[in-house]
Amino acid sequence: MERDVAIIGVGMIPWGRYPDPKNPQAYPEKTMPEMAVEAIKRALEDAKISWSQVEAMVAGVYLWVNQQAGVHGILSGTAIANLMGYTGIPIVSVANACATGQSILREAVLAVASGECDIALAVAADKSAFGFFRPQSTDGKADLDYIRFVMCGETNPAYWAMECRRRMYEAGTTEEDLALVKVVTSKPAPYNPYARYRRTFTLEEVLKSPMVCDPLRLLMICSTSDGAAAVVVCEYEKAKKICKKPVYINAVTVGTPSFGDPTVRLTYLSSYKKPGVPTLSESRNAVQRVYKMAGLTPDKIDVIELPDNSSWHYFAYLDCILNLDPGEPEKMLRRGDLDPITGKIPVCPSGGIGAFGEAVVAQGLAQVCELVWQLRGEAGQRQVKKDLKYALAQTYGYAGNNAATILSKGW
Repeated sequence: MERDVAIIGVGMIPWGRYPDPKNPQAYPEKTMPEMAVEAIKRALEDAKISWSQVEAMVAGVYLWVNQQAGVHGILSGTAIANLMGYTGIPIVSVANACATGQSILREAVLAVASGECDIALAVAADKSAFGFFRPQSTDGKADLDYIRFVMCGETNPAYWAMECRRRMYEAGTTEEDLALVKVVTSKPAPYNPYARYRRTFTLEEVLKSPMVCDPLRLLMICSTSDGAAAVVVCEYEKAKKICKKPVYINAVTVGTPSFGDPTVRLTYLSSYKKPGVPTLSESRNAVQRVYKMAGLTPDKIDVIELPDNSSWHYFAYLDCILNLDPGEPEKMLRRGDLDPITGKIPVCPSGGIGAFGEAVVAQGLAQVCELVWQLRGEAGQRQVKKDLKYALAQTYGYAGNNAATILSKGW
């Protein structure tokens, strides 16, 4: 990058349902632009700057516009700026499925790194669709997602369950391993005021939860949620003058698949397998690129936020991030190496997506917010019990999208 970039402010709203009839005071009726505005206000307050000082903004695009939000879900950036007050700055709205959060962070970072501006903001809000995610059109000629859904009705967890079955066969992953993921990742959840499910779970509770798609049970799969997050980035030398603890952005990137990857992705029903091409290649490509950009290797990473959309994701993403053989993450989990607070390599100190429920567009930024708080030592009772230098976040994205970020202390 031409110029170094740091994070000077982060902001989130609590994940949940807006509105929540059972708790209307904490979760009132809010539109997605209104949720985004709340996150921006918190990020600006954290950065100790005003809205008028923001010189560019990138916003996440909502995917489920046939159910709610309409054009303001697609043109989210200008809808949010209308509420904040137009200032005439460059604004772009971006969609990269579940990888959107860190994809828009990348665009904001590039705007600053290129010298286009000194301060940029990334913001995303999401009110997830009810129930399983569905196609967004009824176009039987051109929409491959609609065509495959009509053909077999296969939902996200069904795809994940098939990959999980393959892992159990190839790597020896057990049902107890899958349950242990929820038990361990839920440990910090009671201490995170932004998490939707602020409680721990026992092995027995997970193993007795209803079966959704064999072998994945209900408590082994994340729910869907509403949420919003924002991150303010700044040219590094200027950032050091604005705040005491700027968080340095070592690298941020996006990943797409390699031809010949045997993974069967959402929107498709088959794959063209070629020898030597790994599974989840979009994830491996993203993480390899982010390490190369940062000049780091997996052994340098001190804390990880990964996409635990299901217990299978947890293990599969540790393979990618730490360059492990399948089956090794299961052993590390059993040994306590991956404990979110006390582990050798703490994973998901936020409580993970399992504790939040996935707010698709915003989830990647939520991971970044958590790592910023961890690096600054501001995570309270869920603060990781080791000296942190490098932190890595990675998000899984529908239909072959992925993004990864590495952060470190910039003071």
